[in-house]
Amino acid sequence: MSFHVKVPKGYDLLSSVHSWIYPDIQPVPECTGEGFLSRIYTVGNRHVALIIRQTKPGKSLNVSHSETDIVKQNLKAMLERTLSLTVNIDGAILQIRNDPIIAHLAPRVAGIRPYMSPTPYEALIKTIIQQQVSYKSANIFTRRMILGLCRPISFQSQLLYYFPDASTLTNIGIDGLRKFGFGYKAEYIHHTANLIATNELDIDSLVGAPYEKVLETLAPIHGIGEWTVLVLSLAGLGNFNVFAFNDLVIQKILGNLYNQGEKMNTNQVQEHAQNWGKSGTMVLYLLMCAEVLGLINT
Repeated sequence: MSFHVKVPKGYDLLSSVHSWIYPDIQPVPECTGEGFLSRIYTVGNRHVALIIRQTKPGKSLNVSHSETDIVKQNLKAMLERTLSLTVNIDGAILQIRNDPIIAHLAPRVAGIRPYMSPTPYEALIKTIIQQQVSYKSANIFTRRMILGLCRPISFQSQLLYYFPDASTLTNIGIDGLRKFGFGYKAEYIHHTANLIATNELDIDSLVGAPYEKVLETLAPIHGIGEWTVLVLSLAGLGNFNVFAFNDLVIQKILGNLYNQGEKMNTNQVQEHAQNWGKSGTMVLYLLMCAEVLGLINT
């Protein structure tokens, strides 16, 4: 079974995904190849295998899926949200184009849209894994977990993977999680997964909630601080009006671009973002994508 999904002008599926998913570190559980993204999505209690293909940037997506009786509109809505196909970045591109330091990046990031985890739960666990390590290292640890806990499903001659549910992470225990390289964060992951598995934390209810509400709900949980909540807001809740100004990566990027190579501090990053007006946080997001994609030469 298959269907098509329209995309914004110039949308580049693989550049958008590879801003978060390294091509050489897979599955996480996403896998990519020449012109496609594949993974298993959990819809209700069912695993649905999807292969999303794009022949070139700007072309509509062709989506093949494994379920014959799944509601196509539900899958479309999930993909539109996960791929941020309705997110408007025109203001951010205009700000980049008008900034002589980064103007050359405008055409190269214009096809990128924020890539999000399909569920807030997955985004939260991945964000905890990302704490205090490079994003590449976080992908390596996530890959180990996927291969260790998930049984792949064959679909159209490919092996597709899913993200382990909260019960699976709870049942394997803290020691089991440490085997994947999480170190002290194994305790944070286990505790958070257990809260979700036992319905003590309704993470899905935070979609669309104000940032202050999200912070109030999650900050009391052991192992979750402001940085984690801010990254979750971007990667799982679709709130692109906030940003982790204290993130070391963006501090180094702006320092190299605007501060003679000296890393900016949190206040400097925030002040610089304000120069780009309401689009400041999206400009920062696109700069981080450009850095991961190797588009920034510093």
